[in-house]
Amino acid sequence: MSTDRDPTLLDVFAPHPAFVLAETSRLEAPAAAVYRAIGELRSEDVSSPWVRTLVHARGLPEALREHGHFPDLGETMLGERCAFLGERPGQEIVLGAAGRFWTAIPEWYEVTAESFRDFAHPHSGTIVVGFSLAPLEETGCRLTIETRITVTDPAVRHAITLYWQAIRPIARLTTRAMLGTIAARAAALTDS
Repeated sequence: MSTDRDPTLLDVFAPHPAFVLAETSRLEAPAAAVYRAIGELRSEDVSSPWVRTLVHARGLPEALREHGHFPDLGETMLGERCAFLGERPGQEIVLGAAGRFWTAIPEWYEVTAESFRDFAHPHSGTIVVGFSLAPLEETGCRLTIETRITVTDPAVRHAITLYWQAIRPIARLTTRAMLGTIAARAAALTDS
C-alpha cells in the first residue's frame, strides 16, 4: 500500500491481494487520448488470435455442459460480469468482479462499488483490474494494467493458487493484448 501518497484505487479495493499481475507500457500518445481509449475499450476490441483461442479453451467445460454462454475475461472485466468500482479522471479506472471464478462453472455475485469493499462471501474471491496512467516528461505516458486477486476464505486458497498458476500465462497475454489495443486506439484518436 502507498505510504508517501494517497492510496490508489487498487489499494482501496484490493489492499491485500493473494495474487498480482501487472504489465506496463510506454505509449506515444497523450494521456487524455489513452484515458479515452481505456473508457471505450470493449472485449471484442481485443483481437489477438492467441488470446481468443486461449479464452475459448477456458470456456470449454461450460460449453460442453450446455449451461449457456461462458464469459471470457474481456466480458468479465469489460462487460456484464464486472462492476465499475471507481475512477480518478485522467489517472485511474478500476473494475472488479466477485465470485467462485476458479471452478469449471464459475459462480459470479452481483457487486457494487460499495458492496465490493466488504465482500466476504465464504469460499469466494475477488478480481480487481486497474488501469493507471502516468504522464511522462517528454511526450506520451506510461499505462499500467494491474490485476489483483483476493481470497475471502483461506480454505479455498489452494484451489485459487492452482487456478492462478494455470491462467497466469493467459492473463499476461490478455493484458498485453489490451495494452496493444489501447495504444492503437489512442493513436487513432490522436490522429483524428
